[in-house]
Amino acid sequence: MTHNYLVVVFDMCSSSDIIEGLTLRGEVHRLETFFTAVKRYLRDKANDNSFVVYKFMGDGWILLFPPDIDGAVVLSFLKGLCEFFQRELKRKVLRYLDKMPQVTGVTLGLERGPLLKTMMFGQREYIGRALNIACRLQTAIKDKDKSPAYKALVSNTVYNDYFRGLPGAKSIPVTRTLRNIHDGTTFKCHKLTLASKG
Repeated sequence: MTHNYLVVVFDMCSSSDIIEGLTLRGEVHRLETFFTAVKRYLRDKANDNSFVVYKFMGDGWILLFPPDIDGAVVLSFLKGLCEFFQRELKRKVLRYLDKMPQVTGVTLGLERGPLLKTMMFGQREYIGRALNIACRLQTAIKDKDKSPAYKALVSNTVYNDYFRGLPGAKSIPVTRTLRNIHDGTTFKCHKLTLASKG
């Protein structure tokens, strides 16, 4: 069965460097503590913001919002998530590293569209272009940006339908080449800044 969703993908910056640094110090369990805190945060916010926590991907998550959700609610959630991530990452992970990665934080990608809901190996799974594009946008935030943390790339559709004209939606129009999307042509999108680098 197909349903429309607003797809939010977010991923931790420099996770490989962080895991390596924690492993060398015998402190890799700090990452588990941090991810558990993020999981609890998402669980607590899911009911208030009507989203589904679809999947954990090792160093990030995929969230599915109903397509009719108010943009101000989404923006408030994204900013709150970035503030929480920034605070807890410093407290639970970064202070245990001998060497600080050049970029720390989280990057995000957003797209809206139909997803096919199915079951595989007893697990709920979703398939669709919106999911692919949100993942590609999250990855592409790092292109042409030396400080990508706490920023989101959102499709033009998402920007116009959810964020245009919202106070606090600081954005600039950008283009990115998304792997395996549009045959290598540029994809028009907007870059939202959700929190200061701090």
